[in-house]
Order: sequence, then C-alpha cells, then structure tokens
Amino acid sequence: MFLVHNKPKDAPLLAAAIAGACRLEGGWSTPLQPQLLEVLFENLLGYKADFHTLAPARADAVAAALPSPEQRQELVELMVLMELVCRPIPAPLSESVERWATDLGVDDNGLLLVRDLAADAQARATADFYRLSWIGEGDPQDDPHFQELLAHYGTAAYSFTLESDPVISARWQALADCPEGSLGKAMHGFYQERGFSLPGVVGSCNEAVAKHDWIHVITDYGTTPLGEMQVTGFMAAASPSPGAMLGFLGAVCIWETGLLRSVIVTPSHHTSLADAGAAEQLAAAIARGSRCKVDPFVGMDYFSIANQPLEAIRHDWGLLD
Repeated sequence: MFLVHNKPKDAPLLAAAIAGACRLEGGWSTPLQPQLLEVLFENLLGYKADFHTLAPARADAVAAALPSPEQRQELVELMVLMELVCRPIPAPLSESVERWATDLGVDDNGLLLVRDLAADAQARATADFYRLSWIGEGDPQDDPHFQELLAHYGTAAYSFTLESDPVISARWQALADCPEGSLGKAMHGFYQERGFSLPGVVGSCNEAVAKHDWIHVITDYGTTPLGEMQVTGFMAAASPSPGAMLGFLGAVCIWETGLLRSVIVTPSHHTSLADAGAAEQLAAAIARGSRCKVDPFVGMDYFSIANQPLEAIRHDWGLLD
C-alpha cells in the first residue's frame, strides 16, 4: 500500500531519506522529482519541505528509526517512483536506491522493473510488469493452457482475450440490462462510450485487465494519461496487493515517461504530472485510496454488486466523504 503505514510524524525522516537516496551530488535528475515530492508530502502527510535544501539522512539512521517492514517497503517504493519519473534513469540513482533497499532489507518488485528499464531491457521489463502487476495476479499462471497462450502470443496473453469465450462475453453483455444508475449499467456504458469490445470477444481486454475498469467507474477517474495514473494510484493505496503498487509504478512508466511499452494502448503523449494541478490530483487520488473501506481486489466479485446503485457503492467504500 502506498504511504499508508507511514504517518505524519514519520514525514521528516522519510523526506530526509528520499533526499539522501535520490538527490544526487549534482542535485535532482529532473525538476519533476522535487515538485512531485513536495506535493505528495504536503497532501498525504501534511509536511511541507523544500526538497532542494532538505538535509539528507543516512541509510543506517533511517533503518534504526523505521523498524516496521511495511514502513520501509513504502519508503523504497517512493524511491523507486523517483527513479521512474526520469528518462533515462541515471545509473548513479539506480545504484543509490539499490544500496538503500539492501540496507533497509527491502526486496521489491518495483526494483526488478527499474533494473530492467535502467538496462534498457524493454522486452524483459514489459514481461515483468504484466507478470507481477495486478494483471498477472489475476491470470491462472499455473494453468497449462495459459502457459501455452503465453508461449504462443507472448506478453499479450496477460492482457487480451485471445480465444473467444461466449460465457464471459454473455456475462459482460448482460450488464446492459442492469438497472439505471447501477454499477453494471455504468460499466457497460463505460465500454460503449469508448468503443471498447467487451471481455470474451477476441481482441478485447481480458477480465484481469477489466477488473481495474470497474474501479475506473466507481472512482470516476477517466482514461486520460492522468486518469490512468489516478486510478492506479488509488488502487495502490487501497489494496495491500503487491501487484497494485507495481501497477501504479508501471502506469507512471507508460503515461509519464514512456519508459515502458503498453501492450494494450499506444499513448498519444506522456508528460502530464508537471502540468499545473496534475500532481495535486494524483495525490488526492492516492489519499482517497488510503481512506477506501474495502480492498478493490482481494475477494471482490464485481458482478455480485453490479445491480446495486453506483452512488450507494461509492458511499459504502467511503468515497463520498
């Protein structure tokens, strides 16, 4: 979960740690790093700091002050985010974050993604992202048939419907018959408005990818570059699933820097977090996810609540506060 276990009292230490790990001798690698950090710390932890002048901390001091594995994990995830807003990723930055992760005893899937991208291993990075993010978590990877699809189609097997499935297709089409104002009706409209084929039809996204579309509808975040980062940031804060956090980091790679290739869409542009108000909107989505009363992934069957009023679901999730 993203910046959920660390609290406002921890903010000064976290900020100093980020400065120690990610602000290189020549300063920040991109202006977006301190800009984004200042917004995230102020909006999520209530802490205002100038990340250009902030005194850095040492890894051993931070390790002694942060005994919780969850707190350390969140700190390293934030360091990884600082790497992924750079294009290219500076080798000294990657080396520094690797050292900090080792000193803090953190082994994170985001580090694997960064290693691939820093080495310009795009194909491996793409495969690791889809295999380890929420998309990969949703696929029956131990199923021999899925492994056959993966061997034949490559990474696309994680994301696309590659064989027609009338049962799945019918279930999604039936959402059109849900009551007006319901989650199911809104979900069907989400696909219709965008001209998307429904899962179960060859060439459409599969149900693993479509799971985050339910969250798009419930949170009302769009499918723009910023909207994709908002919905995945929300997911990362709302769910303890490691794949949810990696999904957010991957979205930043796809939509912000273009470091990672998407097998689903070809972004028309990348840069957006540097735009006026964009970082604040992302921070608000993450904060909203941290307040969410349900895990949007684990044990969640969206078809079982498809007939419920969308506004009632938002209320139950704590999204109308």
